[in-house]
Amino acid sequence: MSWFDYLCSSHIIYHRLVKLFYANLEKTTICVNKSFVLGEPVEISPAIIAKTLGIPCSGITHFNDIEKSDALKICLERSDFKTIMTVTSSHLPIVTRILLLIVTNTLLPREGSHTLLSERDLKLVVCIKNGTLVNLPYHIINHMLSRLNHIPYPMLISRILASLNIDISDDEHNVKPNPKQLINKAGLKSYNIKFEEGLWVKQQVAGRAP
Repeated sequence: MSWFDYLCSSHIIYHRLVKLFYANLEKTTICVNKSFVLGEPVEISPAIIAKTLGIPCSGITHFNDIEKSDALKICLERSDFKTIMTVTSSHLPIVTRILLLIVTNTLLPREGSHTLLSERDLKLVVCIKNGTLVNLPYHIINHMLSRLNHIPYPMLISRILASLNIDISDDEHNVKPNPKQLINKAGLKSYNIKFEEGLWVKQQVAGRAP
């Protein structure tokens, strides 16, 4: 889906400016996020996100055509699961679990436990596995508006702010992204997943029986 460069990218984070962006974010029914940062108006649209990340701004904008039961079958890679069972990330094959981590940490990030699977996250994983084109910039815009209790996409917003005509002082506080925010060997290692002999495998946690 041409998302690889975005998944592997890194950018310093201007925490204060990102917080200002969200603090001043207007409620809107259109797919454009409007805010103010350091007195300057900032508008982020799907087209701007697509240009910044170098990804397509086309594809499906909802997952209504995918049944949850079908999504579970594809993600579990089995059809004999009980529909009443509670499926967690530990039930998923290792490659699908990595895709889920990409979704919940980078594409549609959320806070809290990632053990329980949301229907939306499952359906996005299915689209990735099936090669269905998803309009990621559109989903990112809507995800920004729906996250009231935390500030997702700090790297992306910092990158966009740095590209605008905003006077960001040289001493503006910035931090490097947390390894868990990056999809690389270090980030996956924090989730006990490692690359071994050409395969991604689950790493045994010290003190636990195999």
